[in-house]
Amino acid sequence: MSNASKPPGMIKRFITSVWSWLLLLLIIAGYVALTIKTTIDNTGYILTPPGLPLYQATSEANTIHLNPTGWPDKSSQAYRHSSVGAATIPIPYSWLLALESPKQDPLRLLSGKEPLFVDEYLPRLGFIKQKKTASNPNGLPIGLTKTPNVYFPGIDRKDTAAGFNCAACHTGQLIHGDTRYIVDGAPANIDFGLLNQTLGAALAQTVISAKVPVYNDRFSRFAERVLGNNDNRLSRQQLSAALSKTVRFMSEAQDSIEVTEGFSRLDTMNRIGNQVFGHAMQRSENHTAINAPVNFPHLWTTPWFNWLQYDGSIMQPLVRNTSETLGTKAYLDTQGPAEQRFATSAGISDLVKMQNWLAGKHPKRNDNTFNGLSEPTWPETFPAIDKEMTEKGKTLYQQHCQECHLPSVDSDEFWEDKNWQKITYVSKLNTITQTPDSYLKLNIVPLSVIGTDAAQAEVMAKRTVDTTGLNLATQVCTPAKSVNSTITYASAFAGMDDIPADMTVLRHVPFKDSATANFGLALGAVVDQTNQQWFKQNHTPRAEQAGLEGNRPNCLQVGKGYKARPLNGIWATAPFLHNGSVPTLYDLLSPLEDRPDFVQLGSHHFDAGKVGIQQDESLNKKLIAQQSASHSLTPDYKDGLFILDTRQAGNRNTGHVFDDEETESVSGIIGPKLTEEEKLALIEYLKSL
Repeated sequence: MSNASKPPGMIKRFITSVWSWLLLLLIIAGYVALTIKTTIDNTGYILTPPGLPLYQATSEANTIHLNPTGWPDKSSQAYRHSSVGAATIPIPYSWLLALESPKQDPLRLLSGKEPLFVDEYLPRLGFIKQKKTASNPNGLPIGLTKTPNVYFPGIDRKDTAAGFNCAACHTGQLIHGDTRYIVDGAPANIDFGLLNQTLGAALAQTVISAKVPVYNDRFSRFAERVLGNNDNRLSRQQLSAALSKTVRFMSEAQDSIEVTEGFSRLDTMNRIGNQVFGHAMQRSENHTAINAPVNFPHLWTTPWFNWLQYDGSIMQPLVRNTSETLGTKAYLDTQGPAEQRFATSAGISDLVKMQNWLAGKHPKRNDNTFNGLSEPTWPETFPAIDKEMTEKGKTLYQQHCQECHLPSVDSDEFWEDKNWQKITYVSKLNTITQTPDSYLKLNIVPLSVIGTDAAQAEVMAKRTVDTTGLNLATQVCTPAKSVNSTITYASAFAGMDDIPADMTVLRHVPFKDSATANFGLALGAVVDQTNQQWFKQNHTPRAEQAGLEGNRPNCLQVGKGYKARPLNGIWATAPFLHNGSVPTLYDLLSPLEDRPDFVQLGSHHFDAGKVGIQQDESLNKKLIAQQSASHSLTPDYKDGLFILDTRQAGNRNTGHVFDDEETESVSGIIGPKLTEEEKLALIEYLKSL
């Protein structure tokens, strides 16, 4: 029957039916669109993940572990995967293993399967791939660990967490030719800020998938992996709700970023302060913007320094290590009754083990040799070191470097007693006390002399926090003038006569709660209380506590400058200066005007000639040309790499300059301008250390 012969009623019903279906589809589409918009608004995360560099793959056969002398493999494996009680990644461990990578195009998020986040994105974020082992059954990258019994507000119960340990930030990787070199204790090349953004995008896309009535395969696969045999309609509803709530909590807990950290860097001290005095205390007024990033420091030799941190602000290893663990989101109780306050999930015993692995025996009792984690040796597979140039470089080092950085560690002069001294301080009992062992006395160079970016050194000195209600009625050890004339200092300070009564010495001074407490001293007080609470809860005999603390007092000093550490293994620690603003040793030894204005971080490719991170010089010139007119800041990332703009405060590449004349624009001159041959000779020598 032709259309013309169909009854009018049938045609009308057909048209009505078509319009009904179209209307229904429009309603469903509108509902889905509204659901997606509402979900996006509630998550607080951008759905599109940031652009990341492609993973720079090398074969397993072409991966070399530069295990330094004295670092046994069993310790290396434990170091890489032992939990220290942190819950750095703010989702349960099972969620991290189950989460798919985010789609680059969120419009396609309801279709297609993506690789797992841990397999695809963590390596692109700079984490180092590892095989499955007994200590790492899920094959997570170096530094990621399992921490049990962590409370997650999104699921309102405790679960196993994924946390960072020391190795996450202190294991380096270099690629030269087609070979990857892994260096224990070297600076990591991870990007913590991009990790948060990428994880947020992956979770937000999964939340949206859970909310839509159709094409929710992404959430379905996530639920199957997380729930296992408990996968049912009710458990999926609960998981969906917990996922939404968790993402919202994550969004609200984000730090404000003033200076982007990028690959290889982290604003460690401000992040620790925000975690301890902001999140743990639930006191938003104690938060500050991230504005003082530093390059992850290398760890060899460090256990025997008299002062730790770039700014030489902390003396006791356990205080430093516990504070770092609190900064990576170990639990800290700041609200409980006074007798149980400062309880923590930080694994103090594991932190001490790691410290002892790094330290080894006291080098002065080991034939003047560091026997814990030692510096890596320049690989034989790299271009050979020029021995003749090395000898010339050694002379230059002695002329221009060792006054601050001390003689080279392989010299007899380095081990002289003038460089190794016991720490003398006034105890809480007001008596002269010395540490049992001697430590390497480092030079701390004032900012006015070294001229490098001041941001990090000023964090501990200038930041204040409100500690009211914490009950910090304690003492801290710090450089202070003596007001007790009954103490005789002559016996403590050999060779000094007529010690003035107001001489500045390390001594314990009262520290109480304040609305404007100095951040450095307040952090030292809180961390010491945290360690003492752990000792108390674990029934640690008082006779053992000093050993766990490294037999050193909890002394702190702020605003002194930057320390000049020995340069053994410096070739494997790029980028250089404390804030990572100089990509190679060649650039560091050049006048300020010859250093690159824009430093590209994120690539693992090693420049064996200039010694540091390979740079695209054409990109640097292009960025200079683009920005010269407006002098505006560049975009933080280009082609997946972080672009460090050295014109920004916190990123300055000034200071530690070899030049002939100090001017208004060039300060911090530490030596004369070097010729090309002198620079290359000094670099050859530094390769050999």
